[in-house]
Amino acid sequence: MRYFTCFLLASLLFSCNNNSNEKHVFTSGSLTDLVRDTLWIEKDINTQWLGTDFTYLEKDGKSVLGQFNGHRLLLYDVETGDLLSAQSFKEEGPNGIGSFISGSLISQDSMLFLSSGKQLIVADHGGKVLTRHDLPAHENTVRGSSHYATFVHNPIYLKGNNVTVTDVPFVLKAPMLEYEDWLLQYNMQTGEERYVRFPFPEKYEGFLDDSEFCHYSHAYSESRKEHYISFAADDKLLCIKDGKSYWVDAGSNKTMEFLRGTTEKSGEYIVFNPNPESSQYGTLQYSPWHQVLVRAAKLSVGSEHKVENRSFIVLDKSLTKTAELAFTSNEFSSLGFFTPHGFYLKLAQQESDDKIGYAKIILPGME
Repeated sequence: MRYFTCFLLASLLFSCNNNSNEKHVFTSGSLTDLVRDTLWIEKDINTQWLGTDFTYLEKDGKSVLGQFNGHRLLLYDVETGDLLSAQSFKEEGPNGIGSFISGSLISQDSMLFLSSGKQLIVADHGGKVLTRHDLPAHENTVRGSSHYATFVHNPIYLKGNNVTVTDVPFVLKAPMLEYEDWLLQYNMQTGEERYVRFPFPEKYEGFLDDSEFCHYSHAYSESRKEHYISFAADDKLLCIKDGKSYWVDAGSNKTMEFLRGTTEKSGEYIVFNPNPESSQYGTLQYSPWHQVLVRAAKLSVGSEHKVENRSFIVLDKSLTKTAELAFTSNEFSSLGFFTPHGFYLKLAQQESDDKIGYAKIILPGME
């Protein structure tokens, strides 16, 4: 009986360990192996290009994809890729949103624009401006001057009247290492300003005046009430919740080399030249439907035709690293968009001038 009991306990322990290992199996391989389908999105005569910044919406009982493109709101059928509507927005006048838009958000019934990196404008889907909000400039701080943007894919987040936007530096100056108010939470009704505070890590003293390594990518999980910050030269991911922060491993399993660029004088100015051979962490994207984080990495540059070797690092809802999937710049873009049905990436090689192809990919954890 004693031997039977020991055998039973051993069997249970093996079963638990085996199930645990199955739950956190790490996947590595080629991204192309996970392609399930291709979505072809239509271009009209006024559309010169289509990017990857699509928003999934449910409108009038229909699933649609929206994109702000060339001062127009384009809505597409998510199944067929057909263009459903195109609404123009004015640059000047009472309903003007400005000529330089540094970021936008398509919500269910409104549009938010970051105009010239300084002003937040709210409009309806018909092109009428509803409200305007001047965002804090921080000119009298070590920041120097704020620049609110969705650059390097830092989405605007909207919850009720509260908007979360990122202030992204063009270059990182020494005084900015003491600055922490990079992530603004603004209440459009009261004008209240709050911040999710974080500093750049000390190692970025070695990347001052660098136009590549001064950027960070931000993602937010509404269900977890948690912010995620990806720095360009850090293997770990900064997680912030309720004012407390911690780091998790989100690095590539490949060797990465972070190489600073060079400077040269051009007339009265100092020009910074990034090192094209350098590795770098890029965009960070979160799927609210699948609760996975996808972090892009530029690993190296091939000697032939300067093709970039890239990967996506996937983290599940427990922030466990579950996959690293390799691809090249000749295959896919390094920025995609989520829908409830998958992760879509723009194909690097397009077959038509009239339609743009986006590969539908089912990542580990999205089944």
